[in-house]
Amino acid sequence: MSDPWFDRLEKKITRISDQEYNPALFSLEQLLVMASGLYRVGSDLRLRLYRAGFLKSKGLPCFVISIGNIMAGGAGKTPMAIHIAELLTKMGKRPVVISRGYKGSLGTGAKIVGDGDTLFLDARVAGDEPYMMAKRKTFPVVVGKDRYTAGKLAIAQLNPDVIVLDDAFAHVRLERDLDILLFDHDRPLGNKRMLPAGRLRETPVMSKNRAHAIVLTRCPEKKGPGKEEGTVDLKQWGGSQREGGEHKKFYSQYEGVPIFKSCHRPYLLKLLPRKKGPSFALPCPDFLKDRSCLLFSGIANNKSFGQAAEELGVNVVDHLEFKDHYRYKRADILWIQKRARKIGADLIATTEKDWVKLGCDIQWETDLAVIGIKIKFENAEAFEDFIKSRLDK
Repeated sequence: MSDPWFDRLEKKITRISDQEYNPALFSLEQLLVMASGLYRVGSDLRLRLYRAGFLKSKGLPCFVISIGNIMAGGAGKTPMAIHIAELLTKMGKRPVVISRGYKGSLGTGAKIVGDGDTLFLDARVAGDEPYMMAKRKTFPVVVGKDRYTAGKLAIAQLNPDVIVLDDAFAHVRLERDLDILLFDHDRPLGNKRMLPAGRLRETPVMSKNRAHAIVLTRCPEKKGPGKEEGTVDLKQWGGSQREGGEHKKFYSQYEGVPIFKSCHRPYLLKLLPRKKGPSFALPCPDFLKDRSCLLFSGIANNKSFGQAAEELGVNVVDHLEFKDHYRYKRADILWIQKRARKIGADLIATTEKDWVKLGCDIQWETDLAVIGIKIKFENAEAFEDFIKSRLDK
């Protein structure tokens, strides 16, 4: 059971870490800044020990791609890992995705979550993201906090020619051939402070020499004549207020590193009927338009889910926000359904990540829409060519 005092403190620290501020003397902010200084020294020392050879990295006998970020919180790592794994499959490769299984109960060691056809673990054991990926049954998924151990298991039992590491930029114990670093477009470096005073795990200076490519996610979109829906608007990139001095400084900090731009494109993944029964055949995209909707989500950036739902045209009446990786209890489901009745919602919507944690025996009183995310690149061909060029080296 959570401690209310600790929960309040955690929320306050989270709010502080999202804001730019000058700490007052003897304030919580000043304490966090002092702690972040210690965190920076420890993080920098660890990287220096690896570079000097005092700490050793281990390699695997196949090509390894790492997807990660230097900011705590959601930058779209798992959707990007899915996108790249499916791209590799299209290229004729045999990818396996490895995830650490955050919040899963596996503990030490490594296990196969799914082999592309069969699921072997559930979300409680594997963790939310690994189970969500494995449930798609488009590529194998292995879970393990030690990526080297997980990689050895994957090679022994799944015979991959490419391993994709989900959320592994800081896991330098395992060598990789390609490091792709993700940043959220709107605030790529947050308040520019390190944990816990900000959200940075590393500074750009600490990470630049290890990054082979940068991908900016959730870039602004342009929908209109002459533009495919969901494409990134180049003029907006060059001239919008959101693409000002902060972004120019960001680019200069990663000068020489290829930068790609992408957006998150929401879509209706699944529609579950009220009461128990099989899922509906997916209707046309306009099905969601103007439907009065209650949202619920427990992801790193709940606000982004609200924006995604609005992009699909639903009328969001309320949004119940839970912590990232939240485990829903029966009381939560009853509360969600009660809230939907009270506000007169004719649809409930949640994320793919939340849906995979819900029990199959839930009797929904209102139709449930599951919204997924696809990655759309500004120049998909250029990104694909970049991946191919690295694979061919």
